[in-house]
Amino acid sequence: MNSEYLAKFSEKIYFYCDPREGVPEGDKFQHFLICFAEGLKELGIPFFSNVNYWQESSENDEYLFKHDPKITPDDCSVVVLQNNWYSIDIPLPDNLFHSDRKYITVYFDGEDSDKTYVEKPEFRQFDYIFRLHYNSKLNYGKNFHPWSYGLSNRILQELQEVPNFSQKQKQLLINFRHWKAGHPVRNLSCKEFIPRIQNILKIDNYIDSPDNLPDDSYHTLQWSRTGGRHYPNYYKRLKNSAACACFGGFFVPSFPSNPGNIINRTGKQILNMLKLKSNTIVQWDSWRFWESLAAGCVTFHLDFEKYGIALPVMPKNWQHYIGIDLDNVQATIDKIAKNPEILEEISTSGRLLALENYSPVPLAIRFLETISKNKTADNMSREIVEIK
Repeated sequence: MNSEYLAKFSEKIYFYCDPREGVPEGDKFQHFLICFAEGLKELGIPFFSNVNYWQESSENDEYLFKHDPKITPDDCSVVVLQNNWYSIDIPLPDNLFHSDRKYITVYFDGEDSDKTYVEKPEFRQFDYIFRLHYNSKLNYGKNFHPWSYGLSNRILQELQEVPNFSQKQKQLLINFRHWKAGHPVRNLSCKEFIPRIQNILKIDNYIDSPDNLPDDSYHTLQWSRTGGRHYPNYYKRLKNSAACACFGGFFVPSFPSNPGNIINRTGKQILNMLKLKSNTIVQWDSWRFWESLAAGCVTFHLDFEKYGIALPVMPKNWQHYIGIDLDNVQATIDKIAKNPEILEEISTSGRLLALENYSPVPLAIRFLETISKNKTADNMSREIVEIK
């Protein structure tokens, strides 16, 4: 991070986790809250929640998020929700925005679409909305900030040790679940890119099946509570692959700039139906992108700058990842063929960027830095301490 400061609160943070009972744990997976809370825990910042959530081990009943009936949101400085509250269509917590509140309200918006604030305008009331899939060419609102999937401790544990680049297989991993029937950005990118790159990198397009789960109780637990997003064999193949394709998203018009506008959303449908492209994409982020970087893979996506992709700390094309220009795909192939040693440099730099900026502690620090800049934060008791 550019600024190594931590806002250390004398009060507490309160999480509203998915409150449903009697549903599979994987249906309540709240990755963004988990990443943030794991960082808070390591920093020693106290936090509480409305329910116990995310059991830290199958061997005990310790939870990352702990409910304490003596602690309410009004006892805390910040109140945080994730987009589960929108997607499962339940009312926001009672009196969340009451006029006498002293806390800041925060919403982690990981929705694929941009219809949230059209269908439920009350969600726009949050003091801070940390938006995944953020595009700098679109106008979300002053209380929106770019965010990312990031890396949880579960993912980092699987990718803690990776082989040297010279020991990796010279292959490109392609393991999209919705292959050739999903994202237009993915479909077009792969159509244009894969036939060209396969002369340089062998293609591995094996997709893990839920029928191939290990007997290990730890991995079975992780697979179950992440909604089928945890495959140890996938992480092994990722670590041993030189590169990974992480294309995804939808082309949208850049006008009107409000992504939730009916005209913009209709334009998205038209572009999709006619198989046309634009220079603005949404729904581009993924677990795969961050897992690929952390695994030391050369990570392929579109050129972030050209297509408006925005992140709190921006990866640089040809330094941390390789961004394709769909108007000139061959230029990417030619550059790799002419300078193949650049792949190892990108592998190393990309992994370092992900670990230093998108693991739990950096994410938590960035969150606290962001909210501390707002006037509302002046009402909170805190001291700023420099982290060496």
